[in-house]
Amino acid sequence: MAQYLIPFLAFEAALLLTLLLYWAWARYLSAGSKTKKQRLQTVRDAVHSDGKRSGGMQNAQKDSAIEKWLRGRFKAYVQLENLVLRAHGPLTTRRIMILMSTLFTGVMALGLLRHTHPLLTLVVAAAVAGMPVLWLMQLADRRLRAFEDKLPEALDHISRALRAGHSLAPAMGMVGQEFGEPIGYEFKIVFDEIGFGIPFKEAIGRLAERMQSTDLNFFVISLTIQHETGGNLTELFDGLARTIRHRIKLRGKIRTLSSEGRASGWVLGSMPFVLMMVLSLINPEYISLLWTTSRGNNLMLIGAGLMSVGFVVLKRIVQIKV
Repeated sequence: MAQYLIPFLAFEAALLLTLLLYWAWARYLSAGSKTKKQRLQTVRDAVHSDGKRSGGMQNAQKDSAIEKWLRGRFKAYVQLENLVLRAHGPLTTRRIMILMSTLFTGVMALGLLRHTHPLLTLVVAAAVAGMPVLWLMQLADRRLRAFEDKLPEALDHISRALRAGHSLAPAMGMVGQEFGEPIGYEFKIVFDEIGFGIPFKEAIGRLAERMQSTDLNFFVISLTIQHETGGNLTELFDGLARTIRHRIKLRGKIRTLSSEGRASGWVLGSMPFVLMMVLSLINPEYISLLWTTSRGNNLMLIGAGLMSVGFVVLKRIVQIKV
């Protein structure tokens, strides 16, 4: 009997450990759990801001003293929080700050240990530390494009729900259930905020602040005016959907026509780095003069400045507002 007891206990222990790991993953690490936590945090922030004005619910948001101090003193920290919220990425604002500080400190320490020019080390460290911000901006832009592409379909869905006899808030809740990320997630937040007692005008205003979309601003402004003056909501949503579809088509045409300029920018921007890699493989001593001599460091700084100006000019040329 004893010879079967040990394998049985080992099997039970392994099964229990597997169930515990699955519970931990489903509770804390799964995508659905993360989405629910972010929705609850967004609603909690909205309720806190509304309660702060009315004098109640002062403990709805539990932030550290450092975060409150940074939020009150530095506008850049508030902008970083908004960028993290719009990007809907896996990292929080605190972790982004820690990552940026770690990258900056590591590059500075490496440059000082290699006796590199201090100004060049500072520029490279600032550029490396800014890479998480560029990554967040890319995520936010990608999420915004996905939101705007699905917005006309969401407006049509709301219009059909209104024709079927539903009110506006449940119709937005249906959009949150039927559509995926990101538009379904954002409309779920609006529906939850209205359910928690936040005024309708403020809830859709917070939606516009989170997304910062011109097409969505049309939707929010139209709803605000209709909420105050009245009117036919179904005709309003149908007209908005047609207008936004025309704007999406026009943006697609402009993006196609400006693709040559964007391709030129990528080619010209990557050419110095590719040439540096090739020369490093062919003749390392020749290219090493750029970072081992003061004259080479100055040339690298001048080149980085000219490339930055060129990138800005090319972006202004190919970026056409619709």
